[in-house]
Amino acid sequence: MSVLTFPPVLPNTGGVPVVEPQSHTVYQTDFPAGGTLPAVKGEAVKVRREPHPANAAREYTYWHMVTEGTDEAKRTPDLVRLCAIPRAKTLLDNHTHDTVKRWWNVRGGSNHICIWHPPVNYVLVIKERHDGFFLVTSYCPEPKRKLDFHKEWATAKKAGRIF
Repeated sequence: MSVLTFPPVLPNTGGVPVVEPQSHTVYQTDFPAGGTLPAVKGEAVKVRREPHPANAAREYTYWHMVTEGTDEAKRTPDLVRLCAIPRAKTLLDNHTHDTVKRWWNVRGGSNHICIWHPPVNYVLVIKERHDGFFLVTSYCPEPKRKLDFHKEWATAKKAGRIF
């Protein structure tokens, strides 16, 4: 089995005001406007480029990946998510690696694909929409959520929803 290598996370020195611009620069480099993203299940993954309602200066997908909160208009930056953004492109590029767990699930009535690398504890969530697959968010699951992911993946495997 080969080892999947990730770039280092961003240093969390200086807090959100320092790390957020660094994170945004990484995102712009890894997910450039007009750039091509890898295909998942034969479908190109897209990102939403329109401004996010909580921060009009940032693209929707980026802001959702580095913030948390249930109210979209009030999502707030999360330092762990900001620091982990360098992992996103590497995980997407290597989603078929043998150490990555991939499965379909339904959340809020929509089909989603979870792509999780347990050794670095990072997950991407991709939503299936009528106009394609869209990267929705990414994060480092907390311990309870990690247990849930192991269970979800096992259930998906029994149901034939892994790939």
